[in-house]
Amino acid sequence: MTLPGGLPKELGNPISLNKHFIFGGRRKTLGRAEDKQGFKFVDEYDPAFMGVIILVVILSIIDGFMMLYLLDHGAHEINPIMSFCLEVGPWFFLASKFLLTCFGVMCLLVVNNSQVFGDRIQVRDVFPAMLFLYLMVMAWNSFLYAIA
Repeated sequence: MTLPGGLPKELGNPISLNKHFIFGGRRKTLGRAEDKQGFKFVDEYDPAFMGVIILVVILSIIDGFMMLYLLDHGAHEINPIMSFCLEVGPWFFLASKFLLTCFGVMCLLVVNNSQVFGDRIQVRDVFPAMLFLYLMVMAWNSFLYAIA
């Protein structure tokens, strides 16, 4: 049997299908056993987890500005993608750094409940490591900034 609009009855009312995209979902955790297999998606995320993600993006932006300063004082960009972006211009470099970081973080956010490396590491555990690495990059940049 089909509903008006040609949708199968099993899919439900078209308005209820679009309601999720307008008002958002409510799933914060995975409850059913079949939900815990393969990629694991939820609709809402822990505010502290979102804070870590925002901090990673902010540190990326600060790193971009610090890199521009260091480049003006004799440093060299060894990342070929960012080096190309620098050749286009400093604003293109900063925009690319921001967008690439946001894209990577969003991809990891979507699959944050999934397991990788044979179910040994949860994707969610990558974010504190990213935060730590960015803090180390900031410490290194600060050292270079002090001697520049």
